[in-house]
Amino acid sequence: MKKLITISTVLVLMVVTTSVTYALPSDNFDNNSIDAIWNLYEDDPGNAWLDETNHRLELRSTAVTEDSVAVYVANGWGFSPAHNFSFKADFHNSFTSDDPAWATVMLGIGKGSDLATIRGNNAIIDAAWDRGDEYNQPQYSVFGYSYTVDGNESESSFHETRGSSDGTLYVSYDAGEDELYLSHTGYGKDKASDTIPDLLNDKWGGAVVTLFIGGDVENVVALDSGVAYLDNFVIDSGTIIPEPVSAAIMTLASLFVALKRRKR
Repeated sequence: MKKLITISTVLVLMVVTTSVTYALPSDNFDNNSIDAIWNLYEDDPGNAWLDETNHRLELRSTAVTEDSVAVYVANGWGFSPAHNFSFKADFHNSFTSDDPAWATVMLGIGKGSDLATIRGNNAIIDAAWDRGDEYNQPQYSVFGYSYTVDGNESESSFHETRGSSDGTLYVSYDAGEDELYLSHTGYGKDKASDTIPDLLNDKWGGAVVTLFIGGDVENVVALDSGVAYLDNFVIDSGTIIPEPVSAAIMTLASLFVALKRRKR
């Protein structure tokens, strides 16, 4: 059974509104401070938050029962879907639990620059601890791959056993084929763990592609420093389109990310 999670109450801890003109943005998080290429959003910052510290982007939480998401979002820039692109980030997630908990770090894209649109149109790869399900399937470490179109979950969403606490998340795109590749082994179709056809230029209509990076927790006792984090975000190829800051950002309306909890 899959459950669609949306973030409805949003507190913006930091909003940087200057459009970015870097050709290929990257961030190794070594300065322990949010860069101008990002906006920061946290659903419940008192209980779950991103902490750029120890030269990495850490996902932290107190005891959390409700779903709580924290993400860095591309600030005033995105990819052109008329051209190939590729980007990646390293991850660490050593969280485990005997309870039906969920903790994930993730990398993803969304349609356009309007948050209401991105909310129902996104594609995500994550490195998670899966909660199991009502049929007593055990909890286990997984990679997840999923996407939504107009708020509808993809039937091809699935997850795959993850054998290590460390690795790299890869997202790449072939504009000629209109194929998006999500992977934990490398770029391109040959390395793809999940290939999503006809998404960016077909179903999403060629809109600018907005990038985000962060994590999500639910029903965890606590997520301490060093348990789940991301590092070494790099764009290896792509055409960057400067975009104005969406009015939806400034209204503090519903945040854009539509995430799926996947159960076997």
